[in-house]
Amino acid sequence: MKKKPVTFEDRWSPLLPADDPPAGRDYTVRSRVWRYKGAAAWYFANLSGEQSADIKSRYGVTAKGWGSIRVRVRIGKTEWSTSLFPDKKSGTYLFAIKADVRKAENLSDGDSITARVSVV
Repeated sequence: MKKKPVTFEDRWSPLLPADDPPAGRDYTVRSRVWRYKGAAAWYFANLSGEQSADIKSRYGVTAKGWGSIRVRVRIGKTEWSTSLFPDKKSGTYLFAIKADVRKAENLSDGDSITARVSVV
């Protein structure tokens, strides 16, 4: 696959590393839903190690509090804004799956998902 030529505007973006064009912000994530083992019923999905490394190298400089990176996630017909957070245990990024999303897409602990994650 041939890479798109990088323009001056692409290289000058203050939010991206100088050698990274803004293309390629979408990731297809195949993961399992898992429930946090705590009092709160939080559910998450992890990105792969390769995807996490790519996101960190491309967008890590834009990270906010706790290393978060703003994204839009789509599972099935449901799309929402959230953030990726670095997971020290796995060394990957993860995102929370809200109760409304789990209900709309009939998801529970251990289910396999395919999500589109778009860095915004």
